Amino acid sequence: MRLLRPWMVVALLGLLAVGALEVAAGTGLGGFAAGALGALLGVIALPIATQLGLLLGAAVFGLRIRHVVIGSLRGVRTWQLGRTAVTLRALPVTLASEIGPWRGPVVLRCWLAGVCSALAGIGLVGVSWAAGGGSFWRGWVLAVTPLMLYKLWPRRAALTTSTGWLLFGLPRMSGDDRDEFRAGAVASRAHELLRTGQVEAAQQAVDRLAATHPALNTTVNCRITMHEARGDFAEAALFLITHISAAELGPREMSYALAGLAGVGCSAVEAGQLPAEEMLPVAKKALDDAVRLGFPAYQLSGTKALLALLEDGAPEEAARLAALGADHATSPMSKADDYATLARAQMLLRDNAGARASLDKAEAQAAWWPRVRQVRERLSVAG
Repeated sequence: MRLLRPWMVVALLGLLAVGALEVAAGTGLGGFAAGALGALLGVIALPIATQLGLLLGAAVFGLRIRHVVIGSLRGVRTWQLGRTAVTLRALPVTLASEIGPWRGPVVLRCWLAGVCSALAGIGLVGVSWAAGGGSFWRGWVLAVTPLMLYKLWPRRAALTTSTGWLLFGLPRMSGDDRDEFRAGAVASRAHELLRTGQVEAAQQAVDRLAATHPALNTTVNCRITMHEARGDFAEAALFLITHISAAELGPREMSYALAGLAGVGCSAVEAGQLPAEEMLPVAKKALDDAVRLGFPAYQLSGTKALLALLEDGAPEEAARLAALGADHATSPMSKADDYATLARAQMLLRDNAGARASLDKAEAQAAWWPRVRQVRERLSVAG
């Protein structure tokens, strides 16, 4: 276990800085406590402010807001507000969102949303500096000022895009990178059609994208998703292996591709479309490499659950991981997939009542999804 993780080092340095300021101000232990509280609340408030600015910009400038997550830890409840899912979690001190292009001009709309995010954060920092003295506000300013500068640094990793990247990285994109970003609007519409089980309409959108930009990663990902939607897991896995071998992918794109390969590889083995002795080692390595390249490990809990069933024959661990995956999944298909895995694990544990309940949850998300149908058939035979 690593004792000094990056966030722990930053927190420790922050506390030392607050202490140094309060010693210099002569406020004693009470001042240090007030300053530490201000710093803690500032660290919470600044990211929420930039996210609120991003959400406002997305709503005003016509971006697709897929999912808004309030808090962290386990999920408490999810609402569907139009096309947007809103999830409340047990510790409501953070705000996160999934935002993407919906219609052109894509780059301009995303840049303007980034401007709104930056203005919200900078505005909060400005108000903090003007709020006056006192230990609490010194700690607050000490936290929000460097944190805002960090958010303005252009960074783009798996499932993470900084405000600074929207402001400074996005306008500098050219060639294939800009085409990838623009193609996201078509991909979003295809994904929206799949959410309601309109497979043929989604296929038509993906075919149009493939006709104009066949080599884009966005196009490849859409084609993989369509193979999954039809239950052609072996074709999806082999297509991804070929793409990974041939394309020159950066760390972010490679992490997505490897995470996808791990998932469809396990599904292909489960469906009997590829031999376990050949595909499972590939899937396991792909999963490990995706995490190494920065893909969040908890977002791969569903894949780990299926791997635990197929490779280790460990239904208890699979059930735990599948429940965790379903709790954090953001799309109906991913959530349905994880509930299907949970149902399979419960069947192996001879908990048929629990399996039926999990499968009901899967069908409520996407009853047409191939793995959900397959598990329903197995449960019907077992029951």
